[in-house]
Amino acid sequence: MDETALRIMQLAAQGFCCSQIMIQLSMEDMGEENIPLVRAMAGLCDGMGRGDLCGVASGAACVLALYAAKGSAEEQPLDCAPLLLAQFMDWFQQGATSWGGIRCDEIVAFHGGRKPEVCGNIMVRAREVILAILVEHHIDPSLPKEQNHGY
Repeated sequence: MDETALRIMQLAAQGFCCSQIMIQLSMEDMGEENIPLVRAMAGLCDGMGRGDLCGVASGAACVLALYAAKGSAEEQPLDCAPLLLAQFMDWFQQGATSWGGIRCDEIVAFHGGRKPEVCGNIMVRAREVILAILVEHHIDPSLPKEQNHGY
């Protein structure tokens, strides 16, 4: 088991959901703590509480936005921001055939109930893809947007 998988298991054991874990891992990459942000990510848990879009995908969208989106009136989004999300969602939709769909309820039903190892495996792979996408676009995952691009 690698370090990412172990950290995901630890956070899940502490009661965090997929979307919260995705953002927490990114905050840890940057050496930052943002409890209100992690708390807000709970709104995406369990497919927004309705079994809708998987929290890994919605959490990943938030992670990518953390590195590339506009965050203040003075700030501009990176030109690549829409592409980051499109690349991730293309990957996620392709992978959905093996894990049962893109919705939380589809994934749970496909695997015969909630199985932490299923969601954990999707998170590990999604994290690898996110990091690869960021690096491809010359974004250092260890730095917040302000330090990555001088904004």
